[in-house]
Order: sequence, then C-alpha cells, then structure tokens
Amino acid sequence: MRILILGATGGLGTGLAQALQGHELLLSGRKARELQALAERVGGKALPADLTDELEAQALLAEAGELDMLLHAVGLAARSPVRDTGRDLLERMLQTHFLSAAFLLKHARFRQGGRAVFFGAYPTYVQVPGFAAYAAAKGALEWYLEAARKELRREGVRLVLVRLPAVATGLWAPLGGPPKGALTPEEAAQKVVEGVLREPPPEVLEV
Repeated sequence: MRILILGATGGLGTGLAQALQGHELLLSGRKARELQALAERVGGKALPADLTDELEAQALLAEAGELDMLLHAVGLAARSPVRDTGRDLLERMLQTHFLSAAFLLKHARFRQGGRAVFFGAYPTYVQVPGFAAYAAAKGALEWYLEAARKELRREGVRLVLVRLPAVATGLWAPLGGPPKGALTPEEAAQKVVEGVLREPPPEVLEV
C-alpha cells in the first residue's frame, strides 16, 4: 500500500511508521532532519511540510499522489484555565488538530477503497478543567469527520476516527509526563494498524 503518515516524527507517528514497514511509506512532519533519519530507518520517503499552511499541505499531497491510506498523527497539548487562555493558544490548537485535517481531506487523492485515519479523544479524558481548548479542537475534528465521511464514502474513501487511551509520547511533556499505565507508542501503533486494516474498516476505532 502507498501510505502517508503525517506527524511522523512524533511518538505515535514513529510507532506507526515502524509498524507499517514493508509498505510504500511517505513520511511528513516539520522536523526535516529527524524526518529524514526516520525515513532511512524504515525505508520511507521524507516529505517535510507544515500542515497548518494550506499551500504546503496542497503541495505535499500533490507530491504524494494517490494514496491507499493516510494517517493524521499530528498533535499538540497544553493545560490552560479558561480565564487565562489566549487567542494564540486557541488558534494553535484548532490549526493543529482541525485545520490541518481539513486541508488534508480537501486536497488528498485516494485509490479506490482508500482510507484516512484521524485521532480523536475519549470525551471523559479531555472534558476536564484546564483542557477546554484541547477538547474543543478534538471535538471540532470529530464533528467535521462525521459529516465529511458521508461525502467521501461516495468516492469510495473511508474515514476512520481512532480514540486512544493515554500514550506515552512527548505530547505529555508540558503536562508533567504521561499518566501511569499509558500505552507505549509501539503498543498503540500496533493496535491502530490492526484496527484500521480490517475489512471493512470501522468508522470509529476505540482502543
């Protein structure tokens, strides 16, 4: 399969790249040096890009060509009380989790039976004090996908929303580290790959 992994240098993205070795892997992220090193390790091709810029996202997807699968493993987390949350944080959350996904779906081209995989969140994990901005961005993504899948299904493209428990990645660094019992990136990636490769793929995959 021809597979594009976005956010490939993050913990989950790297785990996905390792789990999918043997396929034709296209790896994207903003850290060009780390991306190239990962591509060499897993036999993939590095395509650096900032997905929050629509023109960069469009150029990336034009170079990627027709895909069998796309995995949107980008992420940003921050704790901020409602009364202290500035516009800049709100915009970064929406750009990272929602707008980048919208740009990908707008410009991606898929082979028949292709699937696009995005990562949401269990509501009880994120609808808590200090995480309103993060919860809002994830919520926007989930509702967008719910409507978009009805359109893209007519083109033979399946959208999969994955909800993961805590995964021990660098995303937790600003929050003091991952909680006890968090999955390793490798464990999470394996569960995701097994789930999204089912036939037919689930609309929502809860790990």
